[in-house]
Amino acid sequence: METTANNWLNRKLAKAGILLGLVGYCWAAPGWADELPSSRYTPQQRQQLLVTQAEVPAPPAPGAVPAPAPMTEAAAAPAAPAELPGDCAPQGASCCDPAAEEEEMWSLTSIFDDGCGGNWMTDNGLKVGGSTVQSFTWNWSSPNDRFNGPVTWTDRSNEYQLNQQWLYLEKATDTSENDLDVGGRVDINYGTNYRWMTSAGLEDRWSLNTNRSFYGLAIPQMYGEVAYKDVKVKAGHFASPVGYLGLDMSANAVNTLPYTYQYGEAFTHTGAIATWQVSENLSVGSGFTRGWDNWDGSGAGSPNLGYIGTANYTIDECSSLALVVLWSREWNNKFDGDGNIDYSGRYLQTLVYQRKLSEELTWVFQTDYGHQGNTADFSGARDIGDSDWYGINQYLLWQQTDKVTWVGNFEWFRDENGYRVGPFLPTPTTPGSATRGLAAPRFGYAGNFYQVTVGPKWMPTKNLYIRPNLRFDWYSGESLNPDQSKPFGDGNKSGQALLATDVGFVY
Repeated sequence: METTANNWLNRKLAKAGILLGLVGYCWAAPGWADELPSSRYTPQQRQQLLVTQAEVPAPPAPGAVPAPAPMTEAAAAPAAPAELPGDCAPQGASCCDPAAEEEEMWSLTSIFDDGCGGNWMTDNGLKVGGSTVQSFTWNWSSPNDRFNGPVTWTDRSNEYQLNQQWLYLEKATDTSENDLDVGGRVDINYGTNYRWMTSAGLEDRWSLNTNRSFYGLAIPQMYGEVAYKDVKVKAGHFASPVGYLGLDMSANAVNTLPYTYQYGEAFTHTGAIATWQVSENLSVGSGFTRGWDNWDGSGAGSPNLGYIGTANYTIDECSSLALVVLWSREWNNKFDGDGNIDYSGRYLQTLVYQRKLSEELTWVFQTDYGHQGNTADFSGARDIGDSDWYGINQYLLWQQTDKVTWVGNFEWFRDENGYRVGPFLPTPTTPGSATRGLAAPRFGYAGNFYQVTVGPKWMPTKNLYIRPNLRFDWYSGESLNPDQSKPFGDGNKSGQALLATDVGFVY
């Protein structure tokens, strides 16, 4: 396996070398073109070039002292730039010349350009965009159930997935010119990732999702926002601000996700939060929600209000710190004496530290801690009592070139009581529903999960990226399920190796 991994890395580095060689050739080509005949001149320019060369006087004989040329007004004045026909660039410029116009990222908002420098959407503060992300994950174990164990999002082994077809419409609030502004945002997503964006009482009501298909539609965000001076109030349905990663796969560092995000954190909230920009370096937020992944409290959704608090501090120009705290009453996998869903208090905190180590190198350190009282396992048969989950997640990002960034990710995640990691969604919309599809006995892992992921993100253009990465997962701990099944390889293995690649087009 080590030889295979080394060969794979060598091939990727070779491709990167070829890419850099092509860039170097393109950079140097304009200089060589000045010395050799080139077809980049128009017939008129070539004729002018021949005339200019014919007018150059012959070099003086050896030992002769050349006579000074007479100073004319034209020679004394700075030479005006030559006017070239059409849209020609100055001679010597090329697509890879630093002086050439930098490539711009195309956006869906651009289709509303009027051709005269105006755009009615941007003129009104509106923006429309999205992304298409598709992936293929190769699992060395080739499990029969075609699942990559508890690795979600890119959860299907040796199978193509359209992870997301994401679209959004946004009007960001801006109080730089006026004290008061109103905005909002709506996001929709179709693909296999929808399963982790559903909220109790919202997406589970649509017939499109009730058959537990791998593909479906979700609305991860739908909120309004009011801004007054340094205070913003967001109300509605929005993505949780916890941790380093987010719901939009195209915006994450890698396409395979850490356990802290998959099983330790909330995905969405419904409620309101006010954020105050206290100073240039500090912002704090506070608000209430309907808990984790919940729209109206139906199904397994909590009928109680919860709390959300945030703090973001820019330490200096190279480092920052972000804290998020959540508390709410969530389903604990139990039912009361009347057969009704039982709830208990759940607490979560995430702390993310980011530091730019150099111009090309960035380090991200994240730690999570979660706790919920009076819990049971996924089957409801084993009474756990208090449950805790926590871990450390780190990223190292090296920007090799303006088109290639290497990412390394190491994680340790502990499910202390075997409560969080399992076959269902962290907060299933309907009690007992296996919307993910992993075999039911795969739960109750009271122990440590580790994963190491490394790979490049290559952006051939501003809109297109390719992210191949090699990932190793392993587990150390107990299996507290009836079958004593292990997390990986059809329940027979404690580890796995994945080669995952996704291609994203952002617009």
